[in-house]
Amino acid sequence: MTNTRMPARRAVVVGAGPVGCLAAQVLAARGYTVEVYEKRPHYVASGLRYDGRTINLSLSPRGVDALDGKCSRAELAGLVVPMDSRARHGLDGDVSVAGYGRDDWQTLSIDRNDLNLLLMKNADAAPTVRFTFETECTGVDFDARRVSFADRSGQAHHADYDLLVGADGTHSAVRGRLAEQGLTQSRQQQVGAEYREVTILAEGAEGAEGAEDNAAADRRPSSAIHIWPREGYFMVGLPNRDGSLRCTLVLPRDGALTFADLATDEAVLALLRRDFPEEADRIRLAEPDPSRAPVSSISVVSCSPVVHDGSVLLLGDAAHTVAPFLGQGVNLGLEDCAVLERLLEKWPDDQGAVLAEFQRERVPEHEAASALSLANYVELSGTGPAPGRSDVPPLPALVNFVSPSYQEALDIYSGDRRAPGAIAQQQPTIAQQQPTGG
Repeated sequence: MTNTRMPARRAVVVGAGPVGCLAAQVLAARGYTVEVYEKRPHYVASGLRYDGRTINLSLSPRGVDALDGKCSRAELAGLVVPMDSRARHGLDGDVSVAGYGRDDWQTLSIDRNDLNLLLMKNADAAPTVRFTFETECTGVDFDARRVSFADRSGQAHHADYDLLVGADGTHSAVRGRLAEQGLTQSRQQQVGAEYREVTILAEGAEGAEGAEDNAAADRRPSSAIHIWPREGYFMVGLPNRDGSLRCTLVLPRDGALTFADLATDEAVLALLRRDFPEEADRIRLAEPDPSRAPVSSISVVSCSPVVHDGSVLLLGDAAHTVAPFLGQGVNLGLEDCAVLERLLEKWPDDQGAVLAEFQRERVPEHEAASALSLANYVELSGTGPAPGRSDVPPLPALVNFVSPSYQEALDIYSGDRRAPGAIAQQQPTIAQQQPTGG
């Protein structure tokens, strides 16, 4: 219910990704008038397609719980594919399928564009939320509590705020302005890995060669996340509703095999057909937004503080960009919004207390999630510890279902591995450390 005990406060949200849209709903429900600014075009005018990236998101119970009351479970169910197991594909074609540990433990594969549009349309329907598209943040006067914007014609706009929310992603303009003025410490680190998007067509899909027998179908159970560990690299695939898989091919930036060695599409396809022979006839290279390079580097961003002066708050990737190896980025950001909602309910009249507690609670969680995501990279790539004790769940189950916090999961995981500084020793090479702004 909307809080009516105080005059409406003005919130400005920069960024209309899933986290920004969920934050807009949270703030509107707590009595704020909310203006959301997005540099992309209006979602209807753009044909209801936003993101050139085709990688699916994996919604865990953390993310799903954060969506309660913000979108209907039935509406969400029509967009997702439940995943209750992990299918590991060996070089010899053998597949081992393992459940997460309980029949009711599952994550949800969803197209990031579908999730974004669902939350955007729901936020746009709220009477106290207003979206402005094709408008980019160009500056912030933190003392005057005013944000500057420019639309696509270069026309300047300004918006005053009581609360400014930076939900504008890894290259956040809001975080950049804070860093420029020494109001936060932010660092971007390049992880020693790069990725390329790959599609594996469904059985009988147009363009797929040959007929798929029952054995081949069994290799790709529709309710599993698929993992192909190979010598020094790996591929991960999440299912789509049409039976296809959206995959991420991950190679190290340096070493015996890198994307620099695969200079053409033909060279990449030759590698895939050699090392993934059971899928050779159905493998296609995804076609992302033409403005993006086909190969993307993977970086992490750390930032603290993520609040300023009781009036500025960073959420999602703007506050913390974790490596994608454990599927936690979107869940961490949506959970940020759920924590914000809980704190606004606790201190409805004290925004400063809300932000101070958010800083205290969330920054350690951000750091733990980042360490766990990097730890899963070394497990997937085969360069670090794997099983641990039999009474400790595998890392994905530990993070997604067992531990109520990322910090607890990290404590259990590192304790299970016993070695001093286990997590730090398991992380992939991180290079090119540099302060980051917008």
